[in-house]
Amino acid sequence: MAAAPKRLLPRGPAPSNVMLVAQALREAIVSGHFAAGERIKEIPLAQQMGVSRGPIRDALRLLQDEGLVEISPNRGAIVPQVRGLDVVEVYALRATLGSLALHKLLLDADPDAIARLDPWLRRVERAVERGSERNAAHADLMFQTALVEGANLPRVAREFERLTWQVRMFIATLDIHYDRELPLMLDELRALHAAIGCGDRQRAHALWREKFERWMRHFVARLDDEQLDGELWATLVDAPTSA
Repeated sequence: MAAAPKRLLPRGPAPSNVMLVAQALREAIVSGHFAAGERIKEIPLAQQMGVSRGPIRDALRLLQDEGLVEISPNRGAIVPQVRGLDVVEVYALRATLGSLALHKLLLDADPDAIARLDPWLRRVERAVERGSERNAAHADLMFQTALVEGANLPRVAREFERLTWQVRMFIATLDIHYDRELPLMLDELRALHAAIGCGDRQRAHALWREKFERWMRHFVARLDDEQLDGELWATLVDAPTSA
């Protein structure tokens, strides 16, 4: 079995053990401690994390709702195998939610919300300079999160965050690498940042859509037995606006 999360040591006012376990398991899954198809055993985890089996079981149910584990009566909780359809669906949902947030962000034109994107762009720039694909990918995802949170649409932000954890799981379980794509990642983020900064709604939306489609294709290409259904992607992302 892969290495388990470290023992939890909650002190003073703190989240419940269920939430602490859930967060530790999220981090373990997206860090590659558990491989796709691997069973997450409750008893060893309870012993290693210093909690009873109850919080482990409840935390796994939360992660099932988030799409990070699958629970079956016979096998218990396992990290799911990633299919091409999973990637297309998650990226289509994130692209659509992000487009909604982007529209609201540009409509409000809140300079403080837009300024909160700057540090994450700088982090991507530094990561690309150093050739750190892991840090670049993390900062890129955080740029997207900051954009969505800046729109002040809490339900959209919560769902977007849930889907972002699934993207991180995809990166870990598919062993995604970005070393050759780092310059492209930086160029597209700079262009998006510039479009948002000058209030160019049409260009910002086009760049957002292109970004998500590009990386969705990059992920699907890792699945040799899967073919991208271009019509499905277009249908999911280009939802009809009228009957």
